[in-house]
Amino acid sequence: MRSREQGFVKTLLFGIIAIFLLLIVLAVASRYIGGGLSGTGTSLSNLSSNDYSYRANPLLPNLPDYDGSSTGGSSSGSSGGSTGSSQPGRSPYAAQIDLWTGNAGSTAQPYEEHVTIRNTGNPVSITGWTLTNGKGTRPIETSHNSYVYPTTDSAVIGQGTQFLDPSGNFVIGDIVLGAGDNAIITTGQPFSQFPFSIYTSFRENKCAGYLENYPFTPPMSTSLCPAAAQEEGTRNVTEQCYDYLLYVNRCSNPEKTDKKRFDETLTSQCKAFIREHLNYPGCVSYHRSDSDFSLKQWRVFLGKNRELWASRRETITLYDKQGLIVDQVSY
Repeated sequence: MRSREQGFVKTLLFGIIAIFLLLIVLAVASRYIGGGLSGTGTSLSNLSSNDYSYRANPLLPNLPDYDGSSTGGSSSGSSGGSTGSSQPGRSPYAAQIDLWTGNAGSTAQPYEEHVTIRNTGNPVSITGWTLTNGKGTRPIETSHNSYVYPTTDSAVIGQGTQFLDPSGNFVIGDIVLGAGDNAIITTGQPFSQFPFSIYTSFRENKCAGYLENYPFTPPMSTSLCPAAAQEEGTRNVTEQCYDYLLYVNRCSNPEKTDKKRFDETLTSQCKAFIREHLNYPGCVSYHRSDSDFSLKQWRVFLGKNRELWASRRETITLYDKQGLIVDQVSY
């Protein structure tokens, strides 16, 4: 009788232990079933760069696209929720200023690389406006399949001179684009070369084609200089000199481009006429007061020592002085 009671007690004890262990298992399982992925440390919100090859930079604001919709700051396929950063608005100048890529995607030399802007409205000063690239939206791979976001590059448009004085003494002021004016905005610095140093941005003039020593990109127009045979004083040269002047190209200085003939066959009178008229200082001296002397194009230099625009996957944004978007182009 005693042995039966002992067996019953053991069976009951084992049953209680089994039920207790089962309750523990069910409790643990319920945490995973009820909590889903949130309890495992692998929720979608916690996925690292090892899990995705690209993720939008959360530090960048959403930039309005041409149609006013926002781009950037959220992953592909996102419904465009706010990132918490302020979004730049559209500038009041957006309707009159157009930004073009120029040769930005095809050269790495800062003295060649340029973008262009055009004003189709009322005169506007672009001094203090800022250009930025899209570097901050392109992740760079690091070790262990991770990535980082670099800092966006920017450049501020400075001042310039309305008249490129051959003496090198420039009157500096804000760069004002009139209606129909263009600005070729070069990434690099101005040029310090013969015959004088160009250390600032400037408005082009019809004599600028004589500045062949400076590697402007694109080159200065050589079709706007006054024709050599139509220069003041041609009535006082010999017939042979006049015939020679008829064949001299515009914006061409024969003392440099046709030196052998200049040295050996031209008279001293003809040489003196050429030296007085057919170069940049001479052209400016005789034609600065012409109504068509100043052109509707500026050469603007940002003063950078390296390229600013990538060869592909680039976005160039132009901001006014208030930080509002004037225009934006991508390629």
